[in-house]
Amino acid sequence: MIRQLNKSCTCKEYSDLELSRDVISKRIKESKKIKKHLEIKSKSDKGHHLYQCEFCNQLWQLSSAWNWGGKDYLFKIPKINIEKWNENPFVSPADMTIFTASMNLYFERHKLIESENICRRENCERKAILKDVLCKKHFIENLQKIGNLPKYPEGKIFEPYTFE
Repeated sequence: MIRQLNKSCTCKEYSDLELSRDVISKRIKESKKIKKHLEIKSKSDKGHHLYQCEFCNQLWQLSSAWNWGGKDYLFKIPKINIEKWNENPFVSPADMTIFTASMNLYFERHKLIESENICRRENCERKAILKDVLCKKHFIENLQKIGNLPKYPEGKIFEPYTFE
């Protein structure tokens, strides 16, 4: 049942999360208040919870921010069928923040410059990076496989969040 939007709904007061430690920390503190008018719709096997505002039907995902001591926080997500969400919840802004910071640190220290050679990975036509036989994409994948770079966070990517 859809209720009329009224002064009890606070969803519009909360924007999408900027990928920064300070913003995530602030949302952790705000989540208890946000949760007051939300109804639980589902829980994933990975510990995420799907909520919906009882007034405006905005969907929210609760995830744990492991780098913040495992504290739970809420963030807005796009409309999605519950079964689809259960199959693969959205990637959390906290996970994206930590991933992006780790990758940026690596790229500040290691400049990956294209060469004139073609990547040697089968069916790849990108330019290899200097001092290697692989393109940037495949070079990063290899570093992720051996644990020298973090793997992409699990979950669906959604606007406004993206990976380069």
